[in-house]
Amino acid sequence: MDKIIKLLNRYRFLILIATLILIVFSVVRNKTNNNSKKPPATTNAKVTKGNISSSVSASGNIETSNYLAVTTGVNGIVKKVYVQEGETVVKGQKIMEITLNSDGEESYASAYASYLSAKSSLERAQSDLLNKESSLINAENSFDTEKENNSYQTEKERESFKIAENSYLIAKSEYERQKEAITQAQISLNKAWLSYQAQSPIIVAPDSGVVANILVVEGMDISNSLSERTSSTVASIRKEGTPIASLNITEVDINKIKVGQKVSLVLNSIDDKIFLGKVAGIDKIGTTSNGVSNYPVIVKFDENSDLVLPNMGVDADIIIDEKQEVLLVPTPSIETDRDEKTVTVFKDGKFQKVVVETGVSNNKFTEIVSGLEEGDDIQIKALPTEGFEPNTRDRDMRMPGMGGFMR
Repeated sequence: MDKIIKLLNRYRFLILIATLILIVFSVVRNKTNNNSKKPPATTNAKVTKGNISSSVSASGNIETSNYLAVTTGVNGIVKKVYVQEGETVVKGQKIMEITLNSDGEESYASAYASYLSAKSSLERAQSDLLNKESSLINAENSFDTEKENNSYQTEKERESFKIAENSYLIAKSEYERQKEAITQAQISLNKAWLSYQAQSPIIVAPDSGVVANILVVEGMDISNSLSERTSSTVASIRKEGTPIASLNITEVDINKIKVGQKVSLVLNSIDDKIFLGKVAGIDKIGTTSNGVSNYPVIVKFDENSDLVLPNMGVDADIIIDEKQEVLLVPTPSIETDRDEKTVTVFKDGKFQKVVVETGVSNNKFTEIVSGLEEGDDIQIKALPTEGFEPNTRDRDMRMPGMGGFMR
């Protein structure tokens, strides 16, 4: 029995010793871990002067680059092409000639008949206007005579005056309506003439410019649907002027955009080329698709370029604010504490937080309106070294005296 008690006491002692060893090991390990924790890495920079801008990024397409399509609605075979690419043409100049097939001849004859009919309608309307004008003159003279001679004393005289007045007003109304009928007849004639030209075997330049391209050659067949009134593009003419882009702006940014703001544009198909332009128009109505609202903004390029073609994709930055020669600090150096913005500054031999007032800001730099001076040493919390990919576009965009910032 005594042996059993001694063994139990020995086991208890061993368990106690093991427990104490585990406690000591745990304390030592925690102390080691705590000692191994490093304070947040920081880097230093200086407050400098420079230029800064903030912008809204958007994408879209080239709406027009002053290319004017030359189209035809005829059916037939290209007989002769009279111009070449790069040649300067004037409005109405002959571009090419088509040998019409039976469908083309029928359509051409029908268009000519419609034109003649519209011309006759205009001539009749103009002739009717002369008759209406004569009736108006007679009615006006009769009314003037009635006003001079009528004493308005008897019922018969008052009725005579009223009849003369009504005749004049009716004649005047009919005259005005006939002038409107002439306007409508003239519009119909213009439309008939355009349709007749579209079916003509002679294709002419719709405006003056430079022939950008010819899309057909002699002997090529041209086919269009008469019932659907389709047309084929056979050439294009480039006019003087600068390209126009349409950008889609979100509802978050649209109220920041104003006419006249500067824009830098990059075309997806043109490498290493930045185009400049200005906001020329803003669609404040916009469109909504799948719950997302977009507002088209029209941008006019500052200069013309043969490289810019219709429907090309474009990315742009619209400059909404910019300052010259202002105090700047890296944006990551700005800390927000409640409603105050602070920057950690090295003063009197130590780092201390200073309340600052900021101005224009972007993801790289922030303008300091008050609170700091040029040359002040400031502290920036370093970017994490794990799970972070640097922005290679910003890699070399450092400010003087900013050490390793933006690397």
